[in-house]
Amino acid sequence: MLRFLRDRKSAVCREMAVVLLASLAQGHSLAARAIALQERSIGDLLGFLEDSLAAARCQQSQAGLVHEQNAPCEPASVDMMRRAARALLALAEVDESRSQFTLHESRLLDISVSPAVDSLVSQVICEVLFLIARP
Repeated sequence: MLRFLRDRKSAVCREMAVVLLASLAQGHSLAARAIALQERSIGDLLGFLEDSLAAARCQQSQAGLVHEQNAPCEPASVDMMRRAARALLALAEVDESRSQFTLHESRLLDISVSPAVDSLVSQVICEVLFLIARP
């Protein structure tokens, strides 16, 4: 699944991976632990959110321009971003994942304060930051 999440060329596979990861992570703590302990799972979910925010910024900056190309920037839907954020929250609840999350703390903070991010996504990311800051 994580291999599909890394595949930036296939938005469909990438979004399906987010759906599956979010469902598994939220469905059972053992599944969340197994996903959280995968080396790149947290970074890949953050990459999905960052790519979507970058595409949204691209789309906003080109909104008034006439395109010569037929390949507009296409961000993930707000629902997909919320699923990725909720998956991160489920992974943050796994105590063993705290060290992995602290490696990506600045990325989480950047996403949470981005003007292009949905308020509910930002709220969930702030919850993740709160969880990983606990003693």
